[in-house]
Amino acid sequence: MLSHIYAIFTPYEWLLTNKKAGYALGTAFLANIRKYHGLLIAGNESGKRTHLLASLEEKVLFPSGLNYFLDTNFYPDVVYPEGYKLIHNFYFKPYPQFHYYCPKVKEVFLHKHLQMSEDKNAILITYKNVSSYPYKLFIRPKLTFRDHHELSYASAWLDYTLEVNTKEAFIEKEGLALFMYINNGEIKREPLFYYQVFYPLEELRGYAAKEDLFSPLFLEVKLKAGDVLYLLFSDQYIPDFEREQTLIERRYKRIPQIYFERKTFEEKDFPLLLESMLRDFIIKGNIVAGYPWFFCWGRDTFIGLPSLFYLKEGMMVCEEIFETYLKKRERSLIPNVIGPGETNYNSLDGTLWFLLRIFEYLKFFKRKISKEKKKKLLTAVEDFLYTLYFETGLPFYLDLEDGFIEIPENTNKALTWMDVVINEKPLTPRYGKPIEIAFLWHNLLKFTQFYFTKSFLKKFKIEETLAKQEANFYKFFGEALIADRLFKGEPVWEVRPNFVIALSLPYVPIAEENLHRAIKIVKEELLTPYGLRSLSPRHPEFKRKYFGNQYQRDLAYHNGSVWVWLLYPYGLLLKKVYPKEEYLNALKKLIHPFKELILSGKVGSLSELYDGENPYYPKGSPAQFWSVAAIYLLEKERELLTRGGDL
Repeated sequence: MLSHIYAIFTPYEWLLTNKKAGYALGTAFLANIRKYHGLLIAGNESGKRTHLLASLEEKVLFPSGLNYFLDTNFYPDVVYPEGYKLIHNFYFKPYPQFHYYCPKVKEVFLHKHLQMSEDKNAILITYKNVSSYPYKLFIRPKLTFRDHHELSYASAWLDYTLEVNTKEAFIEKEGLALFMYINNGEIKREPLFYYQVFYPLEELRGYAAKEDLFSPLFLEVKLKAGDVLYLLFSDQYIPDFEREQTLIERRYKRIPQIYFERKTFEEKDFPLLLESMLRDFIIKGNIVAGYPWFFCWGRDTFIGLPSLFYLKEGMMVCEEIFETYLKKRERSLIPNVIGPGETNYNSLDGTLWFLLRIFEYLKFFKRKISKEKKKKLLTAVEDFLYTLYFETGLPFYLDLEDGFIEIPENTNKALTWMDVVINEKPLTPRYGKPIEIAFLWHNLLKFTQFYFTKSFLKKFKIEETLAKQEANFYKFFGEALIADRLFKGEPVWEVRPNFVIALSLPYVPIAEENLHRAIKIVKEELLTPYGLRSLSPRHPEFKRKYFGNQYQRDLAYHNGSVWVWLLYPYGLLLKKVYPKEEYLNALKKLIHPFKELILSGKVGSLSELYDGENPYYPKGSPAQFWSVAAIYLLEKERELLTRGGDL
């Protein structure tokens, strides 16, 4: 059934977010198929998300007596009602909107759209009668009041508070609250449960997939031709409903619009649409790595950080992000994962990206950054060098023989972006000297030559270390292959995309023939229309599909699955080799599949990954920061190259 509905609509999902990491997420057919789908999931600064409002039961009653349900629900053995059959068209950007038509007369009668407050956990749902006749709407909110990772059941609603007057309602349970406001109609009490609502994607992912939804009230409203119903839900009291409605609507004015008469966006809208997707991940002082289940990840944030440089407020946003991570360092390392009840430092590359981006930030905004702020940022580099050179007890160390950083086998940690751990053991541990770590470390030292004094360079033997590295990089390169890492002094010839990351960096002291070889390998074994595979199909561990329960998906995560974010380092690699016109054409080709999706108006964001074979359906997180950042940066490359500039 799900594949049938996907074929009619799309497997992509719509997304609304705010600056508190709150969100709303759903499908084109408005059926919740994940436990994370919902109309209001409230966020806070700690990363905790509270699922409050799952969906709405919506029923329309025409003057003739004809009536339809507009909503759709999955149950274990049935889909009921089938309101999706009345959706005439839909768009996800600049916000989700849906047009419903009457099957009897084939006429569109209702336009519905969803918008979210920028600074509050509040969602505005707008219904407009676009027909020539009046009708009634009956609307029931379906409540959850739970952590967004959990499920709720009827037994949780034994005790709650409900206050209702004509145009407002308030529901409270165990310290959680939901406020409801309307501009038209009447709110009435009538408690009702929806039992055993089923989320098929959760079952496919190996998780519990049924829950009970509670509706303590309903709204009845008569809409004449041209009338509009505004329905606002919030986790806090809203003193002025009309003002809040205006603020929410104003938020979306700067984004290109699409509407019933305009079927798709225009090509000129593409950069602005990408920018709006990028903004979806920005919260106060940080970046949400992905919606719905990720919160803040240091590695993801700093890999995608250059995309923020181009925003109007980009310098300030980046400054706040740097400040957040400067405060959270432990032993000079930034946290890999930040979240409610969890902050870990199981990353080496995250800190290297963080320090490299400091240099790039200083270079990009060099005329605008004060000496005091510059000194503070560079102190983070000095702190890391001191820790690496002079302290012990880290899960990695500097090999003074060749100047590379080594991850010892007894660490038992996954310290690179290929970080899946199963039964407390890394699945792709990459012990030894991973190629991208070697080149990140090399680039970090190269930048220090421009920003630190000679006495500093001498103290840490920077130039001596660089010379050792440059004398040993050849070990990664064979006649036909490029090693993924050096382990116990020997190259490991796995074809993974990590050499692409390494060779995309500014300083790559190798022969140009190795760059050409790298591009050849990518084209033959890793490149797909939607990203790079994480492992060559020729490898015996290659997994064709990212599918199944947590264990099955973890096996595929870095063993074949296609990652969108890797297209940006691949683009930078091409830039080192291709002439201008060839590079420009290559950029257009890399961007094209995503451009088509986004201009259709039917993609809310860009997903984390795709299958390793036949990568046509979005997988993993439906909205991932570094995926959007990668395509945004490729588009910036194309724009600036077209204008004769350079990033």
